[in-house]
Amino acid sequence: MTDTYTARRSSVLSTLDIIGDRWMLMLIEAMFAGVDSWSDLIALLHVSPSTLSKRLSQLIEAGCAEKVSASKRGGGYRLTEKGIAMFPIFAASDEWRLAWDNPDQTVQPMWIHKCGQPLRSRSVCGRCERDVTLEGVTYREGPGAGPSVAAEGRRFRNSRSGADDVRGGEDKPSRFLQAMGDRRAAQLLAAFFMGCHRFDEFETHTGLHPAILSDRLRKFQLLGLAHTRLYQERPDRYLYSLSAPARAIFTITVQMMHWGDRFIHAPGEEPLILTHKACGERLQAVVRCSCCAQPVQHADVTPARLPGNQN
Repeated sequence: MTDTYTARRSSVLSTLDIIGDRWMLMLIEAMFAGVDSWSDLIALLHVSPSTLSKRLSQLIEAGCAEKVSASKRGGGYRLTEKGIAMFPIFAASDEWRLAWDNPDQTVQPMWIHKCGQPLRSRSVCGRCERDVTLEGVTYREGPGAGPSVAAEGRRFRNSRSGADDVRGGEDKPSRFLQAMGDRRAAQLLAAFFMGCHRFDEFETHTGLHPAILSDRLRKFQLLGLAHTRLYQERPDRYLYSLSAPARAIFTITVQMMHWGDRFIHAPGEEPLILTHKACGERLQAVVRCSCCAQPVQHADVTPARLPGNQN
């Protein structure tokens, strides 16, 4: 870690402290689809009992889920209002998978919207209704900007979700889960979004150890999320830039930021303010159904398939 680094408050990273792990992302998606018993979750996710127990305990501790019944084998669980409010994150995530992690066009939408159509969504500015893109926003510090409080509570410290994950076998996670189910990779992605392009800039912005940072940069290249360009020789130094699929992940991280602003930081204490260039107003991104243009909410969808079933 660099000597000059001081962790900054971030609603995105605060949200990832709760959901920033691929098992947690898969668990929440399954619960959105109505899979709510211990035995059904074990069968669907192919997860070990100890891992499932830990993730459910973390969700309950965070106030995002609760245990509701002992009548089912292992008990039943459901998402609370706080957990249900994460749904736009997962709707935006499903759209990213359909658009950018679906080379054979075999993955089908996860949800059917109340308008009767398979859910394809758009992320738009709530003021001007124009599409939200990484290039279409500016950043400024919010009233809650400043050093973060050290969290005993960082839930996901696993350092093994690196480049080696990408070379896994048939059961390897999807490209989305490899990118966003790894908190350190998400820290790197946030640095890209903030305009970092050189190794020293990433090191200063993220505070990641150089070895971990190198591993995650390599992981991004293997996933097709980042490109490199040599700008200096002897020693070789590179500029890094995001690919189009990686820039599109911005719509997901904006929803994470909105959720963190609402549930983790006190009102008026947002660490970062985004302004939409097209209208000049503070950005409040809304996930809308591409067919009927209505806001996407969990109460308005039904599962078209279970998580992990692509057809």
